[in-house]
Amino acid sequence: MKAILAIIVLAIFTASTADASQRATAPSKEVLLVQSGFKLVTALSQEQKRAVRQLAAGTCSAVQYNGNAYYVYPTATKDRIYVGKQAQFNAYKKALVKAKKMERTLSP
Repeated sequence: MKAILAIIVLAIFTASTADASQRATAPSKEVLLVQSGFKLVTALSQEQKRAVRQLAAGTCSAVQYNGNAYYVYPTATKDRIYVGKQAQFNAYKKALVKAKKMERTLSP
């Protein structure tokens, strides 16, 4: 009985650490955006919500607002956006390249 319990516990531990290591080796785009200095902003007005819904999913888009260039990335639910300027976007691009290299190095 103890041997079966030990096997079950070991199987659960192995599965949970495998999931955690996969998340650690392949950071999501959202994590990279935050690490690069992007700020999370909630769309409040109907006009803002409509504009966010029109953004391409999974893509950082360049937009003009009040004469300034911004880079925006919509969340999966399309109710919030990550917002950054040129410096944050450049940092994000570098982080994305680094993450892809790390992913290729770690994949079998």
